[in-house]
Amino acid sequence: MDTIKFFVSLFLIINVVLSDSLSSSSSAGINLFPYDFIVVGSGVSGSIVAYRLAQKGYSVIIIEGGGKSIASLGGIDYIGTKGTLNSDKVYTPQRPLTKYDVPFFFQSADINGNRWDIPNTNVAKMVGGSGLHNAMVYQRGIDSDYDWNISNWNFVDLKPYFLKVETILDSNLQSSTEHGHNGFIKVKSIPFDKEGSDFVKSCNESGLNFNDDFQVNPRSGCGYFQLNIDSKGERSSTAHEYLTKAVAMSRVKLIDSATVTRIKWTFNIFSGKNDATGIEYVSDDAPNTVKTLYCSKEVILAAGALNTPKILFNSGVGDSNVLTQTQYSNFIQPIKHLPGVGQNLQNHFIVFNVWSYADSASRPDFYTNYNVNLQYQTQGTGILSTPGFSVGAWLKPNSSSASTPADSIMTIFPGALGSTLPGMMTFAVSLCEPTPNPINKVTLPSNVTGLSAIQFYKKGVNVSFNPGAVNADVEKLVSSIKESRRIMSYPPMSQLSIPVLPDASISTDAQLESYVRNNIVPHDHWIGTAKMGTSSDPLAVVDNKLKVFGVNRVRIVDASILPRIPHGLLQATVMAVAEKCADTILADYI
Repeated sequence: MDTIKFFVSLFLIINVVLSDSLSSSSSAGINLFPYDFIVVGSGVSGSIVAYRLAQKGYSVIIIEGGGKSIASLGGIDYIGTKGTLNSDKVYTPQRPLTKYDVPFFFQSADINGNRWDIPNTNVAKMVGGSGLHNAMVYQRGIDSDYDWNISNWNFVDLKPYFLKVETILDSNLQSSTEHGHNGFIKVKSIPFDKEGSDFVKSCNESGLNFNDDFQVNPRSGCGYFQLNIDSKGERSSTAHEYLTKAVAMSRVKLIDSATVTRIKWTFNIFSGKNDATGIEYVSDDAPNTVKTLYCSKEVILAAGALNTPKILFNSGVGDSNVLTQTQYSNFIQPIKHLPGVGQNLQNHFIVFNVWSYADSASRPDFYTNYNVNLQYQTQGTGILSTPGFSVGAWLKPNSSSASTPADSIMTIFPGALGSTLPGMMTFAVSLCEPTPNPINKVTLPSNVTGLSAIQFYKKGVNVSFNPGAVNADVEKLVSSIKESRRIMSYPPMSQLSIPVLPDASISTDAQLESYVRNNIVPHDHWIGTAKMGTSSDPLAVVDNKLKVFGVNRVRIVDASILPRIPHGLLQATVMAVAEKCADTILADYI
């Protein structure tokens, strides 16, 4: 009887796959599994993993929900060109640039770029993902951030991958063992502005030492951020450095403007688990048609910490107590109870402070004399080759020892973010290590009455995230604002600027706490919703090989696997983790 069941199951699997393949086959013949791997998402992690798999000879199809972005991959949101200037001062354009290529336009990419329809989350929806709308600060966490108590995953294990990713361009760091020297991602500091220099002077006057390398522990003092910007003055993202190389290979295909709705499964009678055989998706040019892709090896989820759990939910992987609710019965067939899917949501959060310039003479020249296009177009230098800021400081109480990690990181923007307000500058104070809170999570949409299956699968998740819920976090931000004001009370910044929001009358701890609670916002650093862990951890979703517990042939390689958010910024950590993920996958096929 078992033998009969096996052959019946095998026949049904072949029949289903064959029928799907016949519907799209060509005269050249039918290939049931035209690709070895399907990578869902072309962002920071997806670009790296796809390239590394293809580099080893595997065929890969990358499917991305957003549209084209950077010029070298077909983007058309042009804002200028690069070219040459001859001896007669005649400019000849040679190649176009989009706002996703030019560093200074990161605010336009961030504020006006295409985003997933998930309120208050600001998740980029484009080829290259959030790696194309961030501010390009390249900053790994402190060593202890990676002590996850998971075999083969700690800072010692990850450091070689941080080095593998990076090529540091700063001349003073060419012999540093804390930086990479042969990686694809180009990293450098750009001390271009008088404002940044003045801020550093005030920090020094206040007692903060100059730190010439923010990657080295402990995180303290003031200095220049390291940015993933190349020697041509262009964004050095994983889309630019990995994805372009991947899609140049004949064994790699990129499909954009196509939303993955769920994973295709077949039950494996030998393992007693479901095997992923492919994915279903809906493309923008055929919004009412569900299409299918199959792969011979694995489905790799790199859709990010908000979309990866939605794909798992849609595919029947999550808390079965939720998935079996009547409202979802027409859409979801539960196959694996994993209550950790969507839990453990974490993010950094920020409070912005606005200051005004004391007089017009103190405002930087490049905001009034903005004739800098030609300099950038021909030399790749000037304000356009920067994100518009250069410096920051690690903020912690003055009584803290030098080895104490900073509470917050402060960035000074020589202008009001997202506006053209004259005579303003913005300070962003971001909490380095927010307290994990179980109320922060991703769940299925609650109002699904009347939705078609496609509408349900494409509908964004509900995000529950309250950055001011933990009093200790709010207190740290209040302390950090007070420390930022202490720094600004020293010359030369004390003579150049005046606080506007909050103004000087907001001074007591209670007043500042109220300001923080009313103005705190999440960053774009979503992580943790499919966290890595051991089988004994009830909230773990993947094991130390990135395999989803309880099913076969599915791995997750994006920021959702991180158990804890690192200090400072996120993208450097995601890059290093993706490189290690690629090696982990490849090791299973040696």
